[in-house]
Formats: sequence, structure tokens, C-alpha cells
Amino acid sequence: MTSGKFNMYLGIMALLISTFAGFALGNSLDQYFQSGHAQIPLWRYLTKAGHTHGMPFGLINIIFGLIIAHAAGSDRLKTAGAVLTALSLLLPVGVALRGLTEGAKFAEGIAMAGGFSFIAACVTMILCVRSSPVTSKGQAG
Repeated sequence: MTSGKFNMYLGIMALLISTFAGFALGNSLDQYFQSGHAQIPLWRYLTKAGHTHGMPFGLINIIFGLIIAHAAGSDRLKTAGAVLTALSLLLPVGVALRGLTEGAKFAEGIAMAGGFSFIAACVTMILCVRSSPVTSKGQAG
């Protein structure tokens, strides 16, 4: 049975990495505000977007990990959902890589794979939760 611990640990790691990336980005912003407003180049914007997307995708992994152990559905479906949710982290990784490589196109494919994994993970979670029995008090039975 899938316990969801993998996704919870992965989500916590994504939050930590995104936090430290945010600190690094924040410490190096002064040069872009010399004229009074932000003049951030595209590579910097994409790196920032990777950091920004890393936070919610980390939280999504944590939430999925908490829910999956209590959801009905086959172990195979739960495992597929756990893997797809983990792979959804490719979206912020791909966006950040595109920024760090100053616009390399290979990173677009990584980000798109993460986006499609996220959609598939959502569908998988819907299937798992939909088949879960719910009592009249709203708790899994």
C-alpha cells in the first residue's frame, strides 16, 4: 500500500530548495533596481519563476502524500499517482533550468513533461478520491 511518505519528503525537500533559491535570488536583486524599477532580464525572470513554482508544487506533493494513504483505489493507481505527482516537480525544474541556461530550448521539454505529469496526477487523484467511501459526516469510512 502506498503510504504517501515519499511525496511528503519530496515536497518538503522542494520547499527547502525553493526557499534557499529565493534567498539567493533576493540577495542578488539590487543591481536590477538601480534606476528605480525592476529591469530583470529574461533568464533572471525564468529562474525566479522556477523558484515561485517550486513552492506550490512542493505543497502539492505534501498534500498528495497526506491524502493518498486514506484514499480508496488500487495500489497500482496510488503508486502511479505518487510517481506522477513527484514528476510534476519537473515543471519548476525545467523553468529554472531554462533561466539558468539563458533560454536553452531543451529545458522547455522538461517543464512540459512536468506540466503533463501534474495534469495526469490530478486525474489520478480524482479517481482515487472519487472511489473513496465517505460517511455522512464527511470522513472516510
